[in-house]
Amino acid sequence: MKCLLSKNLFPFLPITCFLLCGIFCHAQPIASDLTFDRITEKQGLSSNVINDIIQDSHGFLWIATDRGLNRYDGYTFKNYITLGPGGITDKVVHTITEDKEGNIWFGTENGLNKLNPFTDKIIQYFEGNGPGTIPAKWCNRLYVDKQKNLWLTTEKGVALYNTSTDSFENFPVTLYGKDSRNNKFISGILEDSKGHFWLSTSYGVKLFDRKTKTYKSYHKEENNGKSNLENVYAALFEDYNGTIWAGTFYTGLLRYNEINDAFEKVTLKNINTSKFTLTDIAQVTVQSLHYILIATDNSLISANIDNSLHDKEISSGITQLISDNTSRNYNIRKIFTDRQGTIWAASASGLFRLKQSSFAFNWLPVENQVAGNNFIYHIIPDIKNPTGIFYLTTNNNWFNYNKAENKIIPQTLPPEKKELLSHINAWVADNNGYWFSSVKGFGYYDIYNNRVRDMTSLIVEKSGQNTTGLIIKDDKKRLWITMRRNGILVYNPVTGEAVTLFADKQNHDNTVGENIRDLVQGPDGKIYFTAINKLYIVNPSDFSYKTCNALSQGEQSNSFKANPGQLFFTKSGRLLITSGLFIYELKNNQLVTVYPEKGFMNYDIEKITPDAAGNLWIKAEEGYYKTDTTFSKWYSFNPLLKNEEEGLPNEVYTGLPDEVLFTGTGKLGILNESLLQKSKQPAPVIISRIKTGEKENYLLSLNNKKISGSYKDAIEIELSPVNFLSDKETKVLYQLDGWDKEWKELTASPVIRYEQLPPGSYVFKTKAINAAGIESQETLMTFRIIPPFYSTWWFISLSVLLLASASYLLYRYRLRKAVEMERLRTRIATDLHDDIGATLSSISMYSEAVKNQVKEKMPHLESVLNKMGENSRDMVTSMSDIVWAINPGNDDGEKLTLRMENYARDICSVKNVQLHFMADEKLNEIKLPLEHRKNIYLVFKEALNNSLKYSSATEIGITISRKNNQLQLTVKDNGKGFNTATTATGNGLKNMQLRAKEINATLQILSAQNEGTVIELSCTV
Repeated sequence: MKCLLSKNLFPFLPITCFLLCGIFCHAQPIASDLTFDRITEKQGLSSNVINDIIQDSHGFLWIATDRGLNRYDGYTFKNYITLGPGGITDKVVHTITEDKEGNIWFGTENGLNKLNPFTDKIIQYFEGNGPGTIPAKWCNRLYVDKQKNLWLTTEKGVALYNTSTDSFENFPVTLYGKDSRNNKFISGILEDSKGHFWLSTSYGVKLFDRKTKTYKSYHKEENNGKSNLENVYAALFEDYNGTIWAGTFYTGLLRYNEINDAFEKVTLKNINTSKFTLTDIAQVTVQSLHYILIATDNSLISANIDNSLHDKEISSGITQLISDNTSRNYNIRKIFTDRQGTIWAASASGLFRLKQSSFAFNWLPVENQVAGNNFIYHIIPDIKNPTGIFYLTTNNNWFNYNKAENKIIPQTLPPEKKELLSHINAWVADNNGYWFSSVKGFGYYDIYNNRVRDMTSLIVEKSGQNTTGLIIKDDKKRLWITMRRNGILVYNPVTGEAVTLFADKQNHDNTVGENIRDLVQGPDGKIYFTAINKLYIVNPSDFSYKTCNALSQGEQSNSFKANPGQLFFTKSGRLLITSGLFIYELKNNQLVTVYPEKGFMNYDIEKITPDAAGNLWIKAEEGYYKTDTTFSKWYSFNPLLKNEEEGLPNEVYTGLPDEVLFTGTGKLGILNESLLQKSKQPAPVIISRIKTGEKENYLLSLNNKKISGSYKDAIEIELSPVNFLSDKETKVLYQLDGWDKEWKELTASPVIRYEQLPPGSYVFKTKAINAAGIESQETLMTFRIIPPFYSTWWFISLSVLLLASASYLLYRYRLRKAVEMERLRTRIATDLHDDIGATLSSISMYSEAVKNQVKEKMPHLESVLNKMGENSRDMVTSMSDIVWAINPGNDDGEKLTLRMENYARDICSVKNVQLHFMADEKLNEIKLPLEHRKNIYLVFKEALNNSLKYSSATEIGITISRKNNQLQLTVKDNGKGFNTATTATGNGLKNMQLRAKEINATLQILSAQNEGTVIELSCTV
């Protein structure tokens, strides 16, 4: 006997296709084309051999395979397959669970692993004693009880994890009897609603007391030392009313009888479960009915358990969903239902997914099908019983669907007209039958008398061929029939009158050579049809018409973006027209795009069918959808209807109040919308990973960890939408506040990358929105991009502080130097005035005294003494100017103008020259540097003295002004002037120019014979 958990244990089980159709149909044969998804290595699984599956507290599916551990969010897989330190202990993973901290534990053939999903780090546990060890290397089953204690089963018993010692305390359980050849294992743990702890083992069922660490065994005694195969248990399950069920390897299904305190065998009517190995037991609820699902090594069985509490045989709702001898190898290991209601089957050939919505849909096959093409094209309600009887047409025959009997049988057609009726294109009913168009002609089918009136000759007469396409009846009961590429025939069944329209080749609006795409009568009584990229509107009274092929303002002017297709009037009278990827509405003789409002759809719209509630069923290139006339919310039915081999159903019938019918090949699809899962708010999108540079963080949206990255690095954000409904219409949107201008849709890759974002704080947002327009809660993540050090606040603050300190020190230094300079200038001025000035004055007085004494005795010395006195007096004057300039007390502009005015008035009065002196008051506000003050004053003196000495002027004007930061000095006289080009430049003029240059000033001398002289000095102050 081989161990339950060995990867080679089971003969492969043919997959069910898989469980729900049989339950829904209540013992109907399994429909082999029931829609389900099979997920394999092609979609990202690391192995198709799956041993266990759980859903964690965040919504992720964790899948144990023969090649590592997989995490699945409904879109992408994350695989853990690396062996060795930092990896996993063995690639064959048997069991998974999640502890109270959110760690994922998984057991392998060679040890135990603990994965922290927030750090993506794995800790390994191997067989041994002490911290980080397990009782035996082969891990059978992991389980977390209701008190959040972690349990592990091995061939040595059941072990409890101790968080303080990081080790497992083992409690031995006898897992074999007298036959030592048996493998030893505990295949499952079940904590029931009463708190009892059950173990399914290789030697019976054990009721384990967690307080005393002892157990009670439920097993059969062995005979003569040989193994009793009835003791090998594989599965335990508690149903909705607390009944414990058990599955065995060799003896079938058992149920615990609390009164007898024993597990008793339960038989399923007409099914011998003792031939099967029961691998798992689960439960589903359909319309308040409860079923158990029993997975075996070669079938899947469903049984209703509502009325079988004590019965030893269950007879209600027994369905052997699979029992065949094909070579397909599937082997279901576990049945699991996630929190969205999706049912999963873990098998040896991949992961199978079937939504609870599949309860609402099943295919009903045609009984006693005749050979040939039985693809059903039309669903025609019976005239007298339109909700109970339907006729299904094919290219080979008609069928009769009796809704009450839930049965489809062939319809007997008139033999001589069978071919005409087997190729119909459209139909319209009257009181006793159906007018129909056909590939083979046109006629009337009296269905109750089973007679056909063939009108094909009329078509041939009018068009020269026999194919007809569309047919409608107007308010006057006339038939409008489109003839293949030959216009429209209007036929009056009462009078027999027939008129051909739009087949006149002389008319530019004729449709000869073109197919008419659709033909309807509007609520206004007019006939509307589309052809040649135009919309035609015909008055049926006189057959006058008009065409419309112009789009509204802002649209293209060449009419439809594609050939116009179906015409459809809503209940409110709006005319909608399909055209490729677009839906238009006719407004004021203009075509306005109503869907999509912007951008493009992903598929062509082929047909629109209204239902009684006013909703629209849309057949598109990609499947069937239901929406309203605003086209704002789209519900997809593709997971139920789409079949890769046969494609989409051709026809949908929405005339029943509680069901929708679809056509297939040799079968009819029946959808009960009331059983469909209602649209719920999608789960929040998980931010599963963010990478900044070489650093990675995980599940950030779940642990609110704050992160940051360098301005040099790209930011990678990986999203996990966590949606298992196989709903491709659910979109994932994201936006980075301050960077993305609007929400963006996540496309093929789940990774979003931002290259070198500017420094700052960012908020990343993401959400999911389903086809019904329901949005999930927004997931937010805040992160920060660290700027370069020279842009950080601390660097800027430090720089400002250092600059301020340096500025302050420089200011203090300059202030100290300025004070020292002022003191020096004051001392120099004092010394010059007191010492040199006094000495020069005494020289002048001594020379005058000597002159008076020797002028008579030595008259030749008088000129020398006069010169000495004059020079000394000039030196005193110059010295006075220097002392005045050096003295810091004279730095104000006001002191300069006052000295200049005093000097000018004194000297002009001596020379008897009229003075005009003007000084700008703005000069009082400025302080002049020593060099500026000295040179400006000396230039002024030189200019004034030259004017008084040489110009013979009677008036002199002196102006000092300040404009902005410019000081301008002007000395102007009315003297005789001179020619600046020919007059030699004396020392005075040269001195003025040198002094102007020292202070970066400009000096201009303007003069001409008999026109006076103007000297202008301009400098920056």
